[in-house]
Amino acid sequence: MPRPSKLMEEIIQEIIEEDGGTYEEVAEVVMSQFAFVRKHMEHGAFSQVRLPYLGKFYVKPTRLYRLNNAVIQRRKF
Repeated sequence: MPRPSKLMEEIIQEIIEEDGGTYEEVAEVVMSQFAFVRKHMEHGAFSQVRLPYLGKFYVKPTRLYRLNNAVIQRRKF
């Protein structure tokens, strides 16, 4: 699990104060949603992922076109 930033540390501490639980449990829950987005995007599906209260994460169509075009241009036939 990557080390949380200062802002995330504050959020984790606030959750612990309000709802209880150990630091490890709360940090794992907070970081898991970002790990899910990362895993989904690395998979290459390029579909949209929506996280409540944070928004939608997706690859812009023009960026996807450029990425695919760059891969095709590097191929040697």
